[in-house]
Amino acid sequence: MADVLWEWSKSGTRHAALHRLLRRLPGTGSAGAYRFGLVQRPHYAYGVRRATELAARLGHRGVTVVEFGVAGGNGLLALAEHARYYAAATGVAVRVVGFDSGAGMPAATDPRDIPYLFGPGFYTMDHDRLRARLGEAELVLGDLAETLPAYLTSRAELLRHHPLGFVSLDLDYYSSTVTALEVFRRPAHEHLLPRVTCYLDDLPGTIEQIGEAAAIADFNADHPARPIGRVLGLRAFTPFDPPWADQIYVHHRLDHPDYARLEVGATGDQLPLSP
Repeated sequence: MADVLWEWSKSGTRHAALHRLLRRLPGTGSAGAYRFGLVQRPHYAYGVRRATELAARLGHRGVTVVEFGVAGGNGLLALAEHARYYAAATGVAVRVVGFDSGAGMPAATDPRDIPYLFGPGFYTMDHDRLRARLGEAELVLGDLAETLPAYLTSRAELLRHHPLGFVSLDLDYYSSTVTALEVFRRPAHEHLLPRVTCYLDDLPGTIEQIGEAAAIADFNADHPARPIGRVLGLRAFTPFDPPWADQIYVHHRLDHPDYARLEVGATGDQLPLSP
């Protein structure tokens, strides 16, 4: 009984159980499931929704969403599923890209890599099985320090028409996350929306000075006009108060030429006096 009580005392356990229960209710349907976050990896669905909404409001016909750290591939498949849903719902074409070494995690190179939790060879991939199920989603394998710059250069024109709108950072290590943030360091703006939603997978249980949080802090120190910060108060506006809301960040590109463009329909524009 004590073990059961221990599990149910945690918000994550209660949220997962509620998710499973509500998803089984008759008549929920896809629209209801997406509205209330009753889907696999709802944090990914949130990121794709924000990306497609912003792209549509700014007049873009396409957007790109990226997962850094694919592991076995379950997350990338979920991302592709959400992309299909929101592409149909918004009319914005969604490109899905996953980056991974393809050989499991490398050896840690920095104490901030959290080497007491993660090690070389973790999270290997069955390339053939995953590729057979990916459909139009793109899988980029190899050393991220090489594949990411090459991708940004070779796909520059494609990204101009499908700017990046959502990024999942699930590389575990500080050093690998620093490498992934190259996507935001480049001086050009064309490959990015002015605000890019980010999900940081490995924050729970760490501190600000290690892992993903440390990589974000270092980036912000070096790029004050392009901060990456946690969305404040998101739980209050997200159905069922999900724990993952604390792991949603946004890259604000303050010097982006479209940063100040009004997102028509994003908020109300009047607050008349109540009768």
